[in-house]
Amino acid sequence: GSSLARVWPRDVEVAFSLDPGVTELDVDYLEGEEAVASARVRSPGGEAPVVRHVVRLQPGTYEARITVYGPDDRAVEHAKVLVVPAEGLTRFDLKEATTRFE
Repeated sequence: GSSLARVWPRDVEVAFSLDPGVTELDVDYLEGEEAVASARVRSPGGEAPVVRHVVRLQPGTYEARITVYGPDDRAVEHAKVLVVPAEGLTRFDLKEATTRFE
């Protein structure tokens, strides 16, 4: 049983803090170079938008490749590290990344 617990997939809640004006974000969770999970999330808008989602992953370290879309569908890419299992909510602050739309 304990060996299964080390590889059993678990739900991880992830929150992204975004600047106002962000319309959407795409995130791929990579293990090595392979995407093992993906999500597309629309921003709720407002003064300090935060979007959340739950991803099911096996224990390990993943690269979260995130594309943030702003006005006129301009995009900024960002990469973060996600370690599973994670205690509680994992937060990624993308405000800095979302102010440099090109």
